[in-house]
Amino acid sequence: MARIPFQKPKTIQWEILSDRYGRLVAEPFEKGYAQTIGHSLRRTLLSIIPGAAVTWVRIAGIKDPAARIPGVREDTEDVLLNLKKLAVNVPSGEPMETRLDAKGPREVTGADVSEATGVEVLNPELHIATLESGTLSVELGVGVSRGYTAAANHSPGAIPADAIALDAAFSPIQRVSYTVENARLGKTIDYEKLILEVWTDGAVSPDEALARAAAHMRDHFSPLAPERSPEDEEEVETAGEGFLQESLGKPLDELPLPARAINALKGAEMAVVADLVQKTDQDLENVKNLGSKSIEEIKSALAAMGLSLGMRIDPNLLGTLGHGGGVK
Repeated sequence: MARIPFQKPKTIQWEILSDRYGRLVAEPFEKGYAQTIGHSLRRTLLSIIPGAAVTWVRIAGIKDPAARIPGVREDTEDVLLNLKKLAVNVPSGEPMETRLDAKGPREVTGADVSEATGVEVLNPELHIATLESGTLSVELGVGVSRGYTAAANHSPGAIPADAIALDAAFSPIQRVSYTVENARLGKTIDYEKLILEVWTDGAVSPDEALARAAAHMRDHFSPLAPERSPEDEEEVETAGEGFLQESLGKPLDELPLPARAINALKGAEMAVVADLVQKTDQDLENVKNLGSKSIEEIKSALAAMGLSLGMRIDPNLLGTLGHGGGVK
């Protein structure tokens, strides 16, 4: 069967790119495919990119979250909530333990977490507690995973017996959004543009995260496609394009259609198959002297060639046929 051209994006560029934010624009997509790709990338980015998070804490003198920490203004539960917001990175990719030690009176922030063990604090400005007097000593367990794990669902043995388990959001992707806009390709405006925005906590850059997500999606689809060598792919593509070009360039007289139908199509300024396949059912219904039976015969003739009504043809291919924008 002929290889029907299917538009893939030709322009993919980061309009804005920093360590924590990126805005990607890709175009053109076939109608509906920018939405498909945007939705899939968003779900994959939010779920598959691994990261680190604080999974447990051990506070000196505190066994119960309901008990107050001496010298600290906030309730212990509020301090634990603040510690859950701590954004960390572990370059080694292995679980780590670190400490937070502070002496009051002063504000305790993420900058007070020790990085000596290899844990990087990505939001040192984060408020953790207000220490009015005395000292605050906290041990922190940092795990590495992906997605979200509730405090009660950590792996057996991952939380020390005398520690307080925390809910952990491991993903370094803080937010992903996408929009779809109309796009133009040559004289054809029936295409789409995908605008993808990615916010991270700094543990991974937006472009690196997108590359990982795209590779993950590719790895899931590849088992569904039969394997071919590069030579086979090139041969099939070249043969398909040649057959398609030949089919689209055929005069309508060569189609197995009644003379009345051929004359009606010519009267509507259609001369070759390329002119016909760009029309829709409704377009043909408006053609003078062309009945519903003739329209069905036209569809059958096109189907036998691997073609159909309502096709959007690459303007470059139309140019080789001498129909740069198609016959209107």
